[in-house]
Parts: sequence; structure tokens; C-alpha cells
Amino acid sequence: MRITTNLMTHNLLRSLEQANSKMALLQTQLSTGRSLTKPSDDPVGTETALRINNTIASMEQWKKNASEALSYLQSTESILSNMTAMLQRIRELTVQGATDSLSDNDRMQIAQEIDQLTMQFQVLANSQVNSKYIFAGTRIDVPPVETYTGTGTPPVITKWEGNDKVLEIEVGPNVTMPIALNGRQLFGITFNSDGTANSSFFNMLHELSTALHNNDQEAINDSLAKIDLEIDNFLELRSQLGARTNRMKTIFDQLDNNIINLKQTVSQIQDVDMAAAIMEFNTVQNTFRAALSVGAQIIQPSLVDFIR
Repeated sequence: MRITTNLMTHNLLRSLEQANSKMALLQTQLSTGRSLTKPSDDPVGTETALRINNTIASMEQWKKNASEALSYLQSTESILSNMTAMLQRIRELTVQGATDSLSDNDRMQIAQEIDQLTMQFQVLANSQVNSKYIFAGTRIDVPPVETYTGTGTPPVITKWEGNDKVLEIEVGPNVTMPIALNGRQLFGITFNSDGTANSSFFNMLHELSTALHNNDQEAINDSLAKIDLEIDNFLELRSQLGARTNRMKTIFDQLDNNIINLKQTVSQIQDVDMAAAIMEFNTVQNTFRAALSVGAQIIQPSLVDFIR
């Protein structure tokens, strides 16, 4: 085959163009840190990376939801812990109030402390976490009870704005977790035929206060059994809350680990090996320069002379 100057020039320019394109690709990879700069670089790898990134985005949202749920559950546990301590204090006061040796004034003072605790229970019934009323079911934007701010014995609860639906949050594909307690179960809320609310919990506190004011020892003694039932109810609900919190922590940790593993997988697919890319760039660059030099010597005179 006859080798002409045009053929040699054409082959040289094609080699230089290929080397130049390779250097441009390596420069892009080094500047972006990605080995996949466009889908055509690796169609299968690009599709896999996109699919995994979509999964990571979903998991990041579930992780955010789980974090918010943990905050909600832990805050609720703290509030319920305070309520339990208050109820145990009321039991201690009731035992004192049932003592025969107490004077009327002593029982009056006990009744006043119980009235203050009752008002605090009403305040805690309207507790909020992130501006959400935690005992109102799914009606998170409405305080469930009217808080008494007057003096004297707090009135019984006659109004309940919450519902008994469960507030849930999504923490996985088709996985939802309840994150709130049932306020109606906590405070024994039922409804009368006229639509007014009735709370066995607040009724018990009101009856106890009345018995102390009236020095009714029999009624005071009867209140002890009711208080014990309420304490058992509080402890049972706290146990449920603790189980949900532990599961939510497990879900959060699992999501965190899965996200880390998937990010490592994506990195292996689309991130460039910097050391290898730099070495390859230097090799291609040296090859490019050598081709220019050799081409200038072989093909003379030509346009290559003006490139040197």
C-alpha cells in the first residue's frame, strides 16, 4: 500500500484528536470528581446510580421523619413521667388526708395542693411538641381541654376537643408508626348524651378535693383505689411509649446505616479514582506531546511545523 503524506497527516491528526478528547474527558472527571460525566459513559452504571440515589433520597426523608418522631416520643415520655410523679404525689397527699389525727385546716392545705396539681394536669393535657398538641389525637392544632386559671377548686372537664385517632408518621415503604398517646385513654374521656365531655381522671381529682374540703374520710379512702387505677393506666401507657421509642431508634439507626452503605455503592459507581485519573492524564498528555514532536519530524514541511 502506498503511504502518502496526506494519509500520514490524516492518521496523525486523528491520533491527536483522540488523545485530546481523552485529556478533555480526564480533565472533566478530575474537576467534577465523577467518572460518569454523561449517561453514554456507562448507561448501565448511570441507571443504577440514579436508582440508588432515588432510594437514598427516600431514605433521607424517612430518616428525617424518624428523627422528628423520636423527638416527639421522647418529649411525650418526659411529660408523662412528670404526670406520673404528680399522681404519685397526689397519692401521698391522699394517704396523709385519710389520717384521723389531721385537723380540718391540715386537710384544707392538702386539698389546696391537690387543686394546684389538678390545674397543672390541665396545663399538661395541652402540652405541645413542635407546635402540635400531643394528646389531641390527629387534631394537633387544637388544645384538647380548657385550662382553668381561676382560684378555688378547679371544675371538672366538660369539653374535649381532641379525637381518638392515632397520629402516625411514615418511616419506610408502606411503614407507618404511631407517635402519640391516646389522650382519651390517658384521661378517661367519654361523652355524655348532650355531647359534653366526661373525664374519669379529672372527676377523680375533683371528688378527692371535695372530700378533703368536706373532711369526708370515707370518700378520701375510696379515692386511693381510684388513684392506683390511674397510676396503673399511666404506667401501661408509658410502657407502650417506651416500646415505640425503642423501635423508632432501631428504625433510625437502620436507615442511617443503609444510607451510608448505599452512598458507598454510588461512590464506587460514579466517583473517579483521583490517583489513577491523574496518572492516566499525565500519560495521555505525554503521548500527545510525543506525537506532536514525532509528527513534526516525519511530516515536513507541513502545518505541523507551525504547531511546534
